[in-house]
Order: sequence, then C-alpha cells, then structure tokens
Amino acid sequence: MAVLILYATKTGATEQCIQVLAKEISNCTLCNIEMEKPNIEDFDQIILGAGVRDKKIYKPIRDFIKKNHNELLKKRMGYFICNEKPKETAEIIERNIPADLKEAAVCIESFGGYKAYAAPKEGTDQLKGIFLDKIKAFSENFKK
Repeated sequence: MAVLILYATKTGATEQCIQVLAKEISNCTLCNIEMEKPNIEDFDQIILGAGVRDKKIYKPIRDFIKKNHNELLKKRMGYFICNEKPKETAEIIERNIPADLKEAAVCIESFGGYKAYAAPKEGTDQLKGIFLDKIKAFSENFKK
C-alpha cells in the first residue's frame, strides 16, 4: 500500500524530517501541500507533518485537516509536528488534532525543531534540534 507523506514547512525543519522519514518508509509519495494538492483518495495511508508556531501547527496543514476531516478518518494515519519545546508537545497535539483523529491515529509524535530565528544556516547541520531516534521509532510504529 502506498503512503502519502503530506507536509507544510515554514523554516525547513519539517522538510528535513520528511527526507529522513522517506528513507525509512518505502513506497511513499512526498507532497508539500503548498506546492500541490494531492488526491488523498489514491492513498490508504497518510502521514501529515507540520511545524509549530505559537502553539499552532502550520496553517496549510491545519486547513487540510479541517477540510478533509471525515476522509482522514477512513485512512491509516500518522501525524508529526516539529516544535522546539518538547514540554509543550502534548498541549500542541491536543489543541491542533481533533480527538477522533488522534484516537484513530497509528502514531503521533514530535520530531523536535528549532525557533524560526535559529534555523540552521546553509552549509551547517540541517538536522540540528531534530530527534532522529523519534523519526525512526515513528516509522517503525507506522509500518507495523
């Protein structure tokens, strides 16, 4: 079964995580929702990823969840966020992912992140602040 990994990124952390995740999950299609609108009916499994600012997931993914809520309940779903404050992860997930979608999800995780003004400069470690072990664990849980 093909997997759609749908994401939106502002500072690039989410895209960095997507690249790592795509190496862990075979037969996946990557889609930046700001560049294209996928036909989710073509996929049985979907992973949604977004960065967080002011305790809200990035608006394109928030809007996608609202618009496709009922259809997402029919899919095998995973959600991840990129946030630089791990202590706020549970609150962010609670505020941004509807209860029925959370309950139906295979896995939900924070992969870490960084503040927008502290985004890694080109030529430096682009995965600074990202928890690679959490990406690996997420992919293993999703593949089960």
